[in-house]
Amino acid sequence: MVFRTWLVVCQPGDSFVFHYSGHGSRQRNYNGEEVDGYDETLCPLDFETQGMILDDEINVALVRPLIAGVKLHAIIDACHSGTMLDLPFLCRMKGSGQYVWEDHRPRSGT
Repeated sequence: MVFRTWLVVCQPGDSFVFHYSGHGSRQRNYNGEEVDGYDETLCPLDFETQGMILDDEINVALVRPLIAGVKLHAIIDACHSGTMLDLPFLCRMKGSGQYVWEDHRPRSGT
């Protein structure tokens, strides 16, 4: 993925923005690493010939390369985008306004 080039040069204090507005989908996950059993996907313009971009790939390209002290602000306007970055925890707001953190780490513990 193209993202790797600019993430390699990040330094503590840097702040990056990733924005995607478009189609999103999901597909069955067969290796057991998704709590809900599905990988979320981005569907770029050429997805019918080049395939969808899996949440696992986005995590590897955008999240894992970040060093301590670097912030990533991801704005994803697509269906099924709630866990698009494959982060270990998900924050939800209850009807009462209270925030609750859900554990979304893979069952395998990785």
